[in-house]
Amino acid sequence: MRILLIMEEVSCGGAELSFFALCQALATRCDVHVALYEGSLDNPTIRALCDSLRSTSTTVHRCTIPLNPGTLANLHRSFRRPAARMLADLIRIVRPDAVVVNLPTVERGQAVADAVELCNPAPPLWGFLHLAHRPSVIGARLGIVRNFLVPRLIRRFGRMVTVSQAGAREISRRYGIGSPNVVRPPTAPLAALPIGADKCRLRRDQGLPDTFLLGIVGRIDIHHKGHDVALRVTERLLRQGNALQLVVVGDGPDREAVQRLAHRLGISLAVTFLGWRDDVGAVIPLLDALVMPSRYEGLPQSALQAVTAQVPVVGYAVDGLAELLPDAFAVPYGDEQGLGAAVESLMRQPHRWPGSELAIRAATSCEPGHVADQILALLDHSPVSGPSALPDMLVRETP
Repeated sequence: MRILLIMEEVSCGGAELSFFALCQALATRCDVHVALYEGSLDNPTIRALCDSLRSTSTTVHRCTIPLNPGTLANLHRSFRRPAARMLADLIRIVRPDAVVVNLPTVERGQAVADAVELCNPAPPLWGFLHLAHRPSVIGARLGIVRNFLVPRLIRRFGRMVTVSQAGAREISRRYGIGSPNVVRPPTAPLAALPIGADKCRLRRDQGLPDTFLLGIVGRIDIHHKGHDVALRVTERLLRQGNALQLVVVGDGPDREAVQRLAHRLGISLAVTFLGWRDDVGAVIPLLDALVMPSRYEGLPQSALQAVTAQVPVVGYAVDGLAELLPDAFAVPYGDEQGLGAAVESLMRQPHRWPGSELAIRAATSCEPGHVADQILALLDHSPVSGPSALPDMLVRETP
């Protein structure tokens, strides 16, 4: 089987990390071609991930035209015509059995859909969707206008795969299409710190203090990841006499705003900003807990990494997080006091976290090779009976 995987994005987040993990896993099983805009290689992480594919049989195609030219390209095909023609030429050369496009959000991948329509015969077009929310919910430019376009755009995909049961239900209910299959985001599991490891020294090497470390990992985007909530939870815990440090791993448009808020709350000395880290896998196991007050999610890679490293995760019970976290650590959305109480319970009784059991389930469900096998089974037209047609090893399914 020959698969063409396409990534439009020029920045790097969890969706893109999952995309490259899937590319590597599929390359050991079939003939894989990857297409991406050459401008994305200006991002050092994407460039390193692309270079890592050289050790596989993957063929990388560097496109000279942006594959997602911007907001207007989602509104009318004339704005994406050059990208569509270029991709159509590539499809005719590669002759894939399927085209799979990485979709950060619901209205993306339209130049790819245009390209497929230009080909005869047209290969099957699949979308690997990470966020099932409407553009207006995620704060996209012209989000309300784009909301009205999504039903027509999303139906252009022959099949949709998404990363959570909640996302599958939302897509099916809102847009009246067949329920997408659920395939968890491919994530290489992290190892927990070995018993007897010199945790204090390892933290010192990373510039971290040896106290209770509460981490928040991901793009610094208040509207999405809720860094403001993490700061308020930290302030409340400190005011109650708890000793802890909030470790902010990542970068993004709201970094300065988050730093100013920490100053206003009087907790600047209790907050460490590590910035974007390519070695986040070395940082997460050093944390005592991860907090995820996200306002919306798919199934975040940082949460999966933490769980596999047996680092507890406390978060709002939104979307895929509600499917991953045990009830005691999945807090109703907006309940900041509940988040603080769940973190404090871990400070007092860390054994409450079901570490090894949950780590095994998450690692099994999201191991890239396992996900690649699921994708290939679907591409081989295995029978499908709904969003859980393939085995899912996560903790539970939400109602």
